[in-house]
Formats: sequence, C-alpha cells, structure tokens
Amino acid sequence: MHPDSHDVNVKGDDDASTTTTAEARLRQEAFEMRQKPPPTARPARDITEEFVNATKQLPPGVLVKDAYFTLFEAVGALEIMDSKMDSGYIPAGDTFEATFNVCSPLDAAEVLWIMDEIFRLELIFHDGYPLSQNLFTSLHIFRLLEPDNRYPYNFRYDVAGPGVANDSTNDDLVHVVLRAYCIAVIKCCELTLNMIQSQTFYEEEDFVTYLFGRELLDDMESQETLRILVDAMDWVDSSDLEGPLKFAIKHRLVAREDMLIAMDGRDEQWVKLKSKIGAMEKHHSLAKPTPDAFSDKVQRQLATSTPPRPMPQLDWHDAHKKWLQFCDDMLAVQTLTDPSVRQIPQCLLNATWAFAYRDPVPNIYARATMQDVLTGDNNVAGDVSHFDLMLNDLRDLVLPGDPLADPESFQIEVPTDVRHQASRLMEEFMNRMFSEYLNIYRMICQNRCRTRRLFTQAVPLLDELECDARAADEHLNSIVAPRKLRHQGMTLTLTPFSLWTRFYKLQISAWVIQLGFETDLYLPSEFCMMYILLGSFCTMRESIVKSLALLADGRLDDLVKMNGSQKYIEQCRSSKQWYHSLCTMTKGTLGMAYGLQRLYLLLEHTKLIDTTPKPYEESQMRHEARMKPLLNLANDAQFTQGYVQGIKEQSLASTIKETCDFAQGHINTARHWFSEQRTASPMQARCVGTEDRWRRELKSLETVCVATSVAISQLLRICEKHGKRSVDTGVDLRNLVEVTIPPPGKRYHDWWVVPQLKEKS
Repeated sequence: MHPDSHDVNVKGDDDASTTTTAEARLRQEAFEMRQKPPPTARPARDITEEFVNATKQLPPGVLVKDAYFTLFEAVGALEIMDSKMDSGYIPAGDTFEATFNVCSPLDAAEVLWIMDEIFRLELIFHDGYPLSQNLFTSLHIFRLLEPDNRYPYNFRYDVAGPGVANDSTNDDLVHVVLRAYCIAVIKCCELTLNMIQSQTFYEEEDFVTYLFGRELLDDMESQETLRILVDAMDWVDSSDLEGPLKFAIKHRLVAREDMLIAMDGRDEQWVKLKSKIGAMEKHHSLAKPTPDAFSDKVQRQLATSTPPRPMPQLDWHDAHKKWLQFCDDMLAVQTLTDPSVRQIPQCLLNATWAFAYRDPVPNIYARATMQDVLTGDNNVAGDVSHFDLMLNDLRDLVLPGDPLADPESFQIEVPTDVRHQASRLMEEFMNRMFSEYLNIYRMICQNRCRTRRLFTQAVPLLDELECDARAADEHLNSIVAPRKLRHQGMTLTLTPFSLWTRFYKLQISAWVIQLGFETDLYLPSEFCMMYILLGSFCTMRESIVKSLALLADGRLDDLVKMNGSQKYIEQCRSSKQWYHSLCTMTKGTLGMAYGLQRLYLLLEHTKLIDTTPKPYEESQMRHEARMKPLLNLANDAQFTQGYVQGIKEQSLASTIKETCDFAQGHINTARHWFSEQRTASPMQARCVGTEDRWRRELKSLETVCVATSVAISQLLRICEKHGKRSVDTGVDLRNLVEVTIPPPGKRYHDWWVVPQLKEKS
C-alpha cells in the first residue's frame, strides 16, 4: 500500500536515508503521480484496504477473473507473494537486502571462517548447483561482481588502487587478504566454466552455467590474480597475526594459488593442492563463524526468471572429503592417460571406462577435463594424434601385421603405387568414421543415463556406416589382393572396414542393454527378453572375433614362412593374445546371459514375476518402444517380438529340473571363462593402467555366478519340495516363494540382476 502524501517526505527523513536508491525513486514517482494526476484521468484513490477486505470474503483457492484470464496468468498470480515462487517476496519484519557491511573490519578468525565457508560453497558449485545457491551468497563475492563495480574490483567503490591502505589490521584482512581470496575464487569459477562449456555436457542435467547477468571479473587475467594473491601472502607474512591463525590464512592463500595454477593448465599442481587441502582440516577449528557475511537474499537481485532455490546442505567435513576426492579424480585423469595407456586404443578405452566408474562418480569438471585430454587439439594428451589412435585401433583389431595399417604406407606419394591407393582409401574411410569413433570416448565421460541414451543414438548411425564400410572393402579388394583363408571347408575373406565397424556396433549395442540394467530402466518382466538380446549380440561378436583370430593365424603363418618383418610378426602375436582374451570374456558374458535368461524365464512361468498384460498397454507397442534403437537395423536380424518369443520357447525344457540344469550349466561355463581370464596379463586383456579395476571386475562377475547358482538351486529345491516338476502354465509358486529384485547399488554387479528367492513360511 502506498503511503499517504503527508507521510512521504521526499526531501529526506531518518527512514528515507536507509532505503535503497531504487526504493527511494519509486516512492518519489508515486508521490509525484498522486500530487499531480493527469487532467484527463480520475483522481487516484487508495483501494488497498477495500481490496484486502473483499478478498477475505473469498474461500482459499478461488480466483476472480474475466473470460480472458489465461492459465499462464493464473499461475503467475499464484506465484505472487509465495515465498517459494516469488523471489521478490519479503516476509514481515525482514529487509529486501542483507544488512551486513562487506567493508567492515573483521578479525583473523572471522576471515578464516569466511574463507572456509567460500571453499565449502565452491564444492557445491562443482556438484552442479547454480551460483545463486552457493558462491553468490557470499556478500563479499557478490559485491565484487556487482555491475557498477569496475576494475580493479574493490569492496569499496571510492578507491582506485588495487588495495586499501589502512592502519587497521582487521581492515587489511578484509581489503587485502579476503579480497585477494575472493577474486581468486571467482577466476577459478571462470576457468571451471570455460572447461565445462568447451566440452560435451548437458545444462541443468550435469551443471548449471547461468551467471544471472553477472560477469566474472572479465577485465582481470589469471596472472594478475596470482600477483594479488602473492601480495596478500606477503602482507600475511609481515603482519602481527597470531601464529596458528597466521599460518592457517597463509595456507589457504597458497592452496588457492595452487588451484588457480592447476585449473589454468598446470596439471602437476594437483598433487600440491591435494596436500594443502588435506592440511586444512587441522586449522578449521580456529575459525569464528560469521554467518551474516552470507545471505540468500542476493537471489532477489539476480537476472533470472526461475523461482528462488533452497540452499543445498553440505557440512565442512563432507565438503573437505569431496575436495580430496576431486583432486584424486584430477590426478586419475593424468594416470589413466599415461603414455603406456594412450598408445594402445583399447587400453585407453578401458581407462576411460575405469574413470567413468570411479566411486564416487567424478564431478562434471573432472569429466570435462578427461574429455579435453582425450579429444582436445586433435590429440590425446597432446601426444597421440587422433589419426594415429584410430589407425592403431584398426591395426590391432582387423589388420595386425598388415602393411595397409602401417604408418609408413601413408608416406608414399606415387599415385600408381598400390600402397598409396590403399592408404588414400583408408583415409577416406577413417574420415567418415572419425566423428563416431571419438564420440565413443566422449559418450563414456557423460553421466550414466546420458551415456546410454547417446549409445542408443550411435547404434543406427554405425549400422548405416557399416554399409559404407562394405563398399569400402569392395573397393579395397579391387586394389589389393583379398586376404583369404580356408577353414573347415569355408573360405574366410578379410573385410577390415566392415568387420571393424560391426565389432563396435555390436559392442555398443551390448553396452546399451547392460547400462539399461544399471540405470534400472527395465521392468522385471523384461529381464528375460533383455538377457536374450544381450546373448544374441555376444554370439555375433564372438563370431567376429573368432574369424579375426583365424585370419591372424593365417597371416602369422605366412609371415613366419616368408621370414617377414619382425614388427609385423609381433603385431600378429599381440592381437592373437587379445583375441583370446576377447573371446574368453565374451563367452563368460554369453554364459551369464543365457543362465539368467533361463532363470527369469522360469520365474515368469511359475508366476513369480508378473507378466499379465496391463489394461493400458499393448505388448507389441511396448516391445517397439523398448527396442527402438535396435529395431530396423539393416545388417542384423530383426529383434521382433516373435524372435524373442521363439527363443523363450526353445529355452524352456519340459521339466523345471531340466531347465534349471541348463541354466546352471551356462553359469558354470561363465565361471570357468572368468577364472581363465584371470590368467591373462594386463597387456593381453588390454587393461594396462587399469589392472586393479580389471581384477575387481572379474571378482564381481565370479560372485554374480555364485549368487545365480544359489538362486537356481533354491528355486529347484522349493519346486521339488512341493512337487512342482512339470513346466506348464498351471504352475503357480506365488504362495510358496518370495522374489526380491535388488536395485542398482545393492547388486553384486549393476549390469547383472540376480533375483533373491526366499521360501515363505
């Protein structure tokens, strides 16, 4: 309600001196409008009291509106004066802005607490929350970022120099030390945003990059920020602060310097930063809480159309642990892209998976840094070019010991030379595949749901590229003599481009299914179908690897007989060992898929898993929706509902015991292959640099085999105990057995869902 004219003193009274410029201007305009109404308008009348009395007569939830009052306007009306939706709402007795004066002097303990609180809030920013919920709530940082604050960015606007000369130590703690720290924090945020926005990420899903109309001190470079930090450290050294507090404040300035340097591209600083952060815990108890230096009221002054957001809760000790984990993730980026890893494409791919599956999951800045190392500047870690990476991948997988994949062949410029013609053809193929190939590394660096979604989009693209690869193979075989091998009465012909493309298409298709289990995408009634499909993809991939192994054997024999290049011989032997490892893991995966497929099939037939049709769905439409990325592939069998149903009928034996025995046999086979895989070397398994994760993975898979065997045995024992032997539609065990499906995070392996069976008493 506007005050009456005799209550408004525009010349200034005690209250007007404390209002903001905006509020005073609005009061002035309101006063002038009421004093001088337009001659053509009716005199203004204050209707506030009448309006309030009228609204009190309406029951809650009733809107008085005309015929043109839209839904959008209705929602907008509901938002007004709602503290959860209206950022301008001010509760009774509260103020519009925080009353804390950022220029006021603070003692060392208070400055230490503010530095630690900013450090805690910065971690929340890295967790993906908008700046309005963390760093912008620091009134000191917010003052530096105000639009009317200009270079050199001081807390006070009436000084021109980079600092404020003052006799008070407490003043200098604010205007020299805390100012330097806040500026460095802002520049670290800028570097964080630059890194994340330069890579593939998803707004709101991974991170919030909004600046709400603010600029992050654009006129100040990182080098100048470092000089300001050094000046602040020099001041601390020369000050008369108490020993422990002096050390704690200096320690935080040094840590901030290390962070700024590390984020600016000096990776070796992460080791130093981790040690500095580790020591912060000792000094935190010296800090004196100063909560008034932070306020969420700043959200009212930010340029945004979104409602106010609650402040995330994270205490100092948890934030400290997460900062240490953050440093570990950044160090892992360097370790997992070590020269011994990045020279071998499959080792690098496994290292990328290892990074994505670190526990806890790396935050978006670490994942963006991993993307930058893998794909930035057309090199991996500035060392291995993407061309060499893909060429090495082609050589290891489909062309071991073959001059076609020899880098020297690409140096030949004589147009009539067969090697020149073949290398140009390979370049054309690689150029077409380049984007999708590098996207595999990028996709793994996303959050898990997004990774699966991107993989589903990649499968149809690779299927189309497989057709192009076949045409390239035909062209290649017209240039060079086709690589052929007689085996068991059959002639195998090497088609490197299509085999390479198909291998990755089948691999990604399998990942799509397995990530679906991890992200809890499937209903229990769909588990059997998805394990059937996983088994189908594994079977096709195993066939490819076996063909490649046979062709490599033939190539190796020819090289040995002709006393060929030792380099080519070693390539063939290395690839053969890798083929064996691939076959071993594929057979193990296939065995588990078949075993769980039969187990869930039995659970369906015994009505322990509900498969009754729902009134609001059609089974065919649901199948098409679930299988959308895998349907209509031009170069594969059609995974129709009839295809799945046919395999189910073949998998179900005449008795429950016989079906359980088949399932148990598959699980025993899988366990055998996983045990054999333990004997492989990291190089043979292409797990150089990720040996620990590889061993943990094998241990988890063996545990899944044991748990599945137990579940099969329990089901068989209960059925035999109650005389349920025949497999028919009349078998109903719902009154005898309770089935629990463990959620992700509670499984022995998130890709393998082993049901837990318990006999009812």
